Amino acid sequence: MKFGIGIGRTLTARESAKLARQADELGYEHCTFIDSQNLCRDSTAMMALAAAATNRIRIGQAVTNPYTRHASVLANVIATLDEISEGRIFLGIGAGGSAVAMVGKKPRPLTELAEYVQFFRDFTGGKETEWQGLPMRSEWAEREIPVLIGTHGAKSCRLAGRIADGVFLPGLSPAITTWKRARVAEGARSAGRELADLDVWSRGTVFVHDDVDEAREYLRSYAATSAYFLWRSVLSRTTPESEELAAMLPDAVLSDMAALAERYDWYQHEVVGAPHAAELSDRLIDCFAIYGPPSRCVDRLQELRETGADQVSLVLYGVPDQTAMISRFVEDVAARLG
Repeated sequence: MKFGIGIGRTLTARESAKLARQADELGYEHCTFIDSQNLCRDSTAMMALAAAATNRIRIGQAVTNPYTRHASVLANVIATLDEISEGRIFLGIGAGGSAVAMVGKKPRPLTELAEYVQFFRDFTGGKETEWQGLPMRSEWAEREIPVLIGTHGAKSCRLAGRIADGVFLPGLSPAITTWKRARVAEGARSAGRELADLDVWSRGTVFVHDDVDEAREYLRSYAATSAYFLWRSVLSRTTPESEELAAMLPDAVLSDMAALAERYDWYQHEVVGAPHAAELSDRLIDCFAIYGPPSRCVDRLQELRETGADQVSLVLYGVPDQTAMISRFVEDVAARLG
């Protein structure tokens, strides 16, 4: 299996760069940064420092959106970062989460997200293009930059399969992983591609720790965020796809998600100890988190691999000592997986 890390929620910009350098040296595949202007340092500044501090690791957002920055501004920033990193940047993008909600807006239609992906590729590639009817082009960029879409819902999974170079799929349970991978595969086939043609990452939070109960407390808030998005995007709706996923999950998990949606607080988004996460069941947390002693983490990842998932993006926002954790993960978990 291959692994990447997700950071930036709780660290300073310089701390993030140091952690990215360590991940680079340990062999992690990517380092992603949260883009949420009310909650953490600016993702693009953190990415610039990380790019300058590393040599091999890929760097991107997980995820940004094309609505809190003008489309051309975001594209220009990513092209500049790609130049700084000498070709190691990717655009990680979605329809809008906390960054959009906190400026009083809702996620944009998927058609607009698709239009932005095409604009981004044209603009950063130096082609004449347009955004919302206005012609424009970059005077300097001629770069090919991969696009990875972060997705929860069936339609967005299919969109990613159809147009993206890769995809982030939040969820670490076999049921959620299987359901999402199937939807991405449908989208890929509609574009004459296969799932194997995409860079597919299962994504969730991880904490290797000898005490299962203590580790769970650090991760429950991130699990709450992922559960909230999955409920809002899929399970709160009445569609064949949502009913299929609901049938794959325990009733207790579904009722947990429904209750969580009623009390979710954006300003406690992914905060350790968030009140809205206090009453989540262990079973729901396990859908989005892997934690505990090395043997337990290995077993969970082996279950995930049986679904076909062989790349996992490890979110570290709640882990108190992220430097020690990424080293221990490599030594005690990844080394046993092969």
